[in-house]
Amino acid sequence: MFKFVGDFLARLWRFSDFWRVSPIGQARIGSPLAGGLLFLVLVFFFIGLVLTVLGWVFGFDLNDVDLWIDGQTPWMEVVGAFLIQKVLMGFVLLMCIGVAIALVMDAEERALRNLFRTVLVLLLCLAVGYCSAVNLIAPLDV
Repeated sequence: MFKFVGDFLARLWRFSDFWRVSPIGQARIGSPLAGGLLFLVLVFFFIGLVLTVLGWVFGFDLNDVDLWIDGQTPWMEVVGAFLIQKVLMGFVLLMCIGVAIALVMDAEERALRNLFRTVLVLLLCLAVGYCSAVNLIAPLDV
């Protein structure tokens, strides 16, 4: 089942990447943006088509699906906020700490000419890590 979904999405991607026709007028035809937009339009078209066919079979329409998704909003917000604010920010903080430790441990082997680059990366890790830590400590906004 999952292989079929993966193969189907891969075929859609190859189709979109080959044609690169923009579904909106603002993207240039032949650009990677047009291919990406065409892929998204095709994915949502086939999701809507499957939901419409299932609705004909089981007796619901897309308005019922919309109402069901609206009913699921509270717990989806909590899960999404937790995943972004806690899990993702924790991972970003760990990556910043890991990069900083790796740079400091490797600093004695680096030449003096790379000192500026090392300090710049450490300052970037400090700034991103600070923002991530503040977001990690902050309470959930839901």
